[in-house]
Amino acid sequence: MVKAALLNFNEIFDSLPEDIYDEIFSHLTIREILELRTVCKAFLRATQLRQVWFRAIHRQILGENLTLARQRKPLGELETKELEYLARRTMKLAKNMAAHSPRPTSYATVRDQFRGNEQQSGAEIYITQVMLMDGLAGSKWLLCMSGGFKISVWEILPDPVSCVPAGRWDNASPMLDVKLNTVPDAEGRLAITMQDRGQPGSYRCVIMKLSPLESGKIPAFTTLDILPKPTGSLVYFRGDLIFFFRRRLGNITVINWRTKAEAVFHVPDGEELPSFRALEIHADKIGFVTIDHIFVFDFPSDEATLFESTTPRLPIAVHALTTEDGAPMKIEKAIIVPYPPSWQLFLPSPDFGMSVILRRKINPSAHEAFHYLISWNMPTEKEGKGQDPQAAADIQIKCFRKAVIAPHYCADVKYAKSGRGIILSQAKRSGKVQEGLSAFDPRRRHHLTGEVVEDSEMPWRPFAPIELPSNVILNGCTAIDHDDGEGRIVVGTSEGKITILDFA
Repeated sequence: MVKAALLNFNEIFDSLPEDIYDEIFSHLTIREILELRTVCKAFLRATQLRQVWFRAIHRQILGENLTLARQRKPLGELETKELEYLARRTMKLAKNMAAHSPRPTSYATVRDQFRGNEQQSGAEIYITQVMLMDGLAGSKWLLCMSGGFKISVWEILPDPVSCVPAGRWDNASPMLDVKLNTVPDAEGRLAITMQDRGQPGSYRCVIMKLSPLESGKIPAFTTLDILPKPTGSLVYFRGDLIFFFRRRLGNITVINWRTKAEAVFHVPDGEELPSFRALEIHADKIGFVTIDHIFVFDFPSDEATLFESTTPRLPIAVHALTTEDGAPMKIEKAIIVPYPPSWQLFLPSPDFGMSVILRRKINPSAHEAFHYLISWNMPTEKEGKGQDPQAAADIQIKCFRKAVIAPHYCADVKYAKSGRGIILSQAKRSGKVQEGLSAFDPRRRHHLTGEVVEDSEMPWRPFAPIELPSNVILNGCTAIDHDDGEGRIVVGTSEGKITILDFA
């Protein structure tokens, strides 16, 4: 009797058209889809439909602003098994990072072997910057700047993670700033400011591309152009546009390195000369953070409009960062991340906005972290006519949370568009100073962990200490980077050690 009922059950579901299955599975989470496939052969076949995984990815992953882990091709070119693999891997990463103690699935430790200028004694192995980026032929690279005189390139191999040397660029004079292009497919991938050899106080900015050698993956550094005497510190690189900030004048100068056209944005003076902390561009706006202010500028997307005027542009919104007693803050670190409308974390569905993480020192044993949101609703064409741009955009800058956190002299915070982030901290345990990593994930959802995050815990739930393997010890950390899509964290130290942690 039971057997006959089961056979009838299978026959019923076998006879359903694919669009019915598609509609049923569109209401399920990825975890529920995986569980349902074990019920019967009909459901198993339904989970092998391409549109089921395609819609699940768009709704539950891209709709949540998560980045697909290990995506190498456009979604439209992927087969069903590849879509399922991406979905499972991404949700595994999301669940791991939302755990109370995220745990790496694999790790690797290497040392930057090259020893640079002998006159630098031990300083040449001091890692000052690590940068994760997309490499050639679908590979993933780690760029490591050490001692200010060289950049080494490592190719990262997954499952389990490993790291092999892939290239190197040496410079005879010290490098000051290195910025990756925020447009991944731009010809110029790196902008580097450096001192002119033998000419103290004289600098230049070099724009470089990474070209493949015989293997198709190993890079060679090729100089595209040199900008003599840059107009300040290098702060941002976007497409063909390079951004410099000159503190003494309070000017952000934007230069097209191909045409040499220039535009200037002016930062009004506060209590003291403005010191740069962070810059980001999103939805035709510049978010700019100094030591004690947040500024918002209109940024024309059309270059002809951007460079048509030589008059410095002024901010359309300014927010002073002050303590509870009204004194100016002294922000040590800041990071800005654009967020799209689907976040809807705190404000009633803002059209556009930026999320700003700030960190300041309270005393030697404690720091404060702040989360600000910059939001604006873009008016319709009819509403915007004849209105002041600032009033039309209705820009709001508000602090939504602050927390006391463990300090670190490096004071590094990394924050991704998904809302996930990591923070480097140090604390005294048993009389010894120990360094560690913590994760925060304000957008943790109940279908990942079975828990619901209350609004009062936003934008950070209590920091979750990352559970490092017993033989991974972080000492003398000087640089950190986070690839949210790959689920990867890289930490560099003053002794030339590089630790790579994978969580996907």
